[in-house]
Amino acid sequence: MKTIDHGNIFVSWALRFLLIVTIFLWGLFSLDVFNEGYNFWETIGAFLVHNIPSFLMIIVLIIAWKRENVGGALLLLLVLCFVIFFVIQSGRFMYGTFIMFGLPFIIGVMFLVNHYFLGKKQEEEKPPY
Repeated sequence: MKTIDHGNIFVSWALRFLLIVTIFLWGLFSLDVFNEGYNFWETIGAFLVHNIPSFLMIIVLIIAWKRENVGGALLLLLVLCFVIFFVIQSGRFMYGTFIMFGLPFIIGVMFLVNHYFLGKKQEEEKPPY
């Protein structure tokens, strides 16, 4: 019987926890729409729009929970798309964008590093009886 174990289990759980904390913090950033003076439906719409990155990262977290390599690659792609969107939208280079997306980028890289480089590949042979 061959078993292949990809990734260090402690690093996997730490990365999952960090991604959950990042999603929670991004959700907290969207709470500022409640002070803008919109009516009820405008407030709900603005809140949902501000949480689109959080919702997408929740989807990536669900994927990364089972397959770290796919989740890490999707997280890197998602961060790259967000950075491009924010740079194009603002029309100028902003350091805050890179600070905000730095942690998810590092988490995505670490998912890939954990899967490919920190894993212990063990081949267990069935005893010959």
